[in-house]
Amino acid sequence: MTATAPKPRAARKPKESTARWKDALPSREDLQKLKKTALIREASRAFKEKGFHNVSLDDVAERLNVTKAALYYYVKGKRELLFETQSVALDLGDIALAEANRGTTGLEKIALIVSRFILLVTDDAVLSVFVSPLDDLLPEHQDIVRKRRRSFDLRVRELIQEGIQDGSIAPCEPKLAVAWLMGAINWIPQWFRRDGEHSPEELAQTLVQFMTRGLAADPAGLGKRLAQILTPAR
Repeated sequence: MTATAPKPRAARKPKESTARWKDALPSREDLQKLKKTALIREASRAFKEKGFHNVSLDDVAERLNVTKAALYYYVKGKRELLFETQSVALDLGDIALAEANRGTTGLEKIALIVSRFILLVTDDAVLSVFVSPLDDLLPEHQDIVRKRRRSFDLRVRELIQEGIQDGSIAPCEPKLAVAWLMGAINWIPQWFRRDGEHSPEELAQTLVQFMTRGLAADPAGLGKRLAQILTPAR
C-alpha cells in the first residue's frame, strides 16, 4: 500500500490589526467624510457660480465625475445639500467667535473675531462658501439656520456693547455695527482671489484696522496693541 503524501500546508494569511498599515490608509469613515466634504465644496462652487436654482444634482455629480445616485448616500436632495453648504458658513462663524477668548476689551475681542473670520473665508477650502436666502431652504432647515445666525449676531452685539461699557468702543448702535461688519466680511469671497495682489493675512490686517478704527473710542492708540493680539491669530 502506497503512503499518501501529506498535503502542503496553506500559507497563513497575516492577521490585520485594527490599525491597518499603521493608519497610513484612511478608514472607511474618513473616506466618507472626505467625499462629503468634496461634495459640499463642489456644490457651493456651483451654487455660487450659477445660482442655486440654476444648478441640479446632475450638474454637481458631473463636476465630481460620479453618478447622481452616489450623491444620495450623503444627501436626500438639492435643498438638503444647500443646507449642508450653509452649515459650513455657520461653522466658520463659531470658529471665529472662539477667538474672542483671547481678547481683554470688547474692541480687542471684535478685532480677533473679524481677523479670524477673514482668514477663514479666504482659505482655499471655503472660498466658495456663500450665504443663501432662507427661502431656498427646507422649512426645518430655515429654523436651524435662522437660530444659528441670530445666535452669532447677538453674541457679536454683546461684545460691542461690552466694548462700549469698558470704554474701548465709541457709543454706537450694536445692531447696525454688526450689520456693517458682517456685510463687509460676507462680501469678501465674491471678489477676493488667492493669486491676487494681497495675501489673506495682509487683507485681514488692513480690514481689521479699518473696522476697529471705525468702532474705537480712541483710534490713535490702537496700532501696537492690535499687532500684539493678532500675531498668533492663525
